[in-house]
Amino acid sequence: MSLKFDPDDFLLNSSWATVLLSERDVAGQIPINFVTISAISLQAACFGDNKYERTAAGKCLSNLLAVGYRRFNIDVYWSPELWRWILCPVSIPQDLPVVTTSPDPTPATTAGVAEGTVTAEPDESSDELLYDLGPYKCSGGLDLSDLLDVFKDYFQDTNSGLVIYLRYLSLRLHAAADPTSADEPASTVASGQLPTGSDRVSSIVKDKLGSYIYDPSTLHEDRRNLNDSWYKVEDAYKPIVQYFTIDEDSQGKQSTPDGWPSAKYVQSAAERRLLVEYGSVDPQLGSYDLSEGNEDIFPLGYLTSPVPVSAANNGSLDFGCLYDSDQTDISKVNASWAISNHIPLPNNLSTDQSLSYISNLVVNLTTCGITSTLNNTLFSDTADNDPDPYRNLTLSFSWAWALGQPAVIPDDPNPSEAEDHRCAVMDLSYDGHWRTANCSQSRRAACRINNHPFLWSLSPNPASYSDAYTNACPEQSTFSVPRTGLENTYLYRHLLSQSSSLIDPTSEDQLKHEIWIDFNSIDVETCWVTGGPDETCPYTSDPDQLERRTVLVAAIAGIVICIIAALTLFVKCNANRRNSRRNKRVIQGWEYEGVPS
Repeated sequence: MSLKFDPDDFLLNSSWATVLLSERDVAGQIPINFVTISAISLQAACFGDNKYERTAAGKCLSNLLAVGYRRFNIDVYWSPELWRWILCPVSIPQDLPVVTTSPDPTPATTAGVAEGTVTAEPDESSDELLYDLGPYKCSGGLDLSDLLDVFKDYFQDTNSGLVIYLRYLSLRLHAAADPTSADEPASTVASGQLPTGSDRVSSIVKDKLGSYIYDPSTLHEDRRNLNDSWYKVEDAYKPIVQYFTIDEDSQGKQSTPDGWPSAKYVQSAAERRLLVEYGSVDPQLGSYDLSEGNEDIFPLGYLTSPVPVSAANNGSLDFGCLYDSDQTDISKVNASWAISNHIPLPNNLSTDQSLSYISNLVVNLTTCGITSTLNNTLFSDTADNDPDPYRNLTLSFSWAWALGQPAVIPDDPNPSEAEDHRCAVMDLSYDGHWRTANCSQSRRAACRINNHPFLWSLSPNPASYSDAYTNACPEQSTFSVPRTGLENTYLYRHLLSQSSSLIDPTSEDQLKHEIWIDFNSIDVETCWVTGGPDETCPYTSDPDQLERRTVLVAAIAGIVICIIAALTLFVKCNANRRNSRRNKRVIQGWEYEGVPS
């Protein structure tokens, strides 16, 4: 029986769904290669205990999908003996004698096992045997197809506009070790033992998920003629053109050598949900031709641009941040597919210190325009056994809202004002993160210069949110909102460079530490949109969403529960931050105040 998307029930009511949805939507027109996402190693999150149980693996992946991880690094192993791509690093024995033992066998029960014999024990969650293969316990039925079945079921289960998110797979291909020498490196696989035809990775991926994949050939065709692809759809789906190079021929046909579509285009116009790349290939598989019969998978590292970074013991960046106050040209800020794959934990850290380091590092990398990958098994427990730490850590991947935001009710509740408390401000006293505010109050506004992602100015005079949208910004600039963590950092740092008579994060005067950004939920509570006070919620006509207002409000109401859980988890990690409202870190010579993690 194929594995299904079957997360723990309590995870399905994501208590911060509005945060995820609003950040997805505000970045919806940014080319996907410039949007930071949450990334995770399946090896660390699901198999960190070296147990490769089939049912547990399905539960683990389901939980990670449910809590919002977007990019998955997946290690698969070619076993010539089984003629399959398996998840276990060691081939499951076929010809060796197998001795079945009880779970957790004592030395006495295995003392009589002869050399060259493999022991196995029943998997308590299924009818399969778990083979003892050196340091690993492996289910004989767990393979690449099983994982893809979970993704397929997940895509089928989440098919409405409110819950669709792009996912990314980076497949790392290895050769499986021999079961008689599980601790030793795998041998080189002879050309005659390499997968062919329907057993190739590309064929398996296409068979399972082909209808959901945005593939290389589609990207190539879209790039060749933008007039008939990315420009031909509704304005809301078009990518922001300032992010890529555009060429135009004598007939007026535009093309791009380096552009990528926006998430809204891929999800809504192209109706795709997934991009897949080859992440790496073992030298033992050196003669395996990745290009043969490959239509759906991008070449090695095509969706990955590693950024070298260095971090201190508290998770602050010593170098590597893509923010540069002297450089605002997109072509000079190397943020395309920027990712930090792995930074080893510093030595001699306690559990709390390690978690604080990971959380702070994720915050800093995200605001610096870099996707970070979780390569650690949290609390030495996998996400099928205890998904809470993995869910709570995803708070650190959020770049826009301050902790506990967006709030439905103002800090000083007043029924007459509550209805107006649906506009967003960047609050410099909260390190440049956002919170909700009364739309009728007066503040200065964030103005984007000439549609440039990283160039900002400040409106000369305070105004209400509505007036900020219509006439507050100077010529050659428009009232706008940051759409990525890096855009947000550029605006935040620009504001901090202003005179203290205009901007002062420590001032009690709201005019000096809060500015309007073009983001509001005036139409539908908790449905956040950009485009001014008259912009409508895009989900009002979604036939798959019943009682949409109830669903959205219920999701945001649960944020308090999630925040309490996150603070409980990170109580020791955040001790220093609670001592002061503002906690500064140094990144490339300038101070950055990170969101509490």
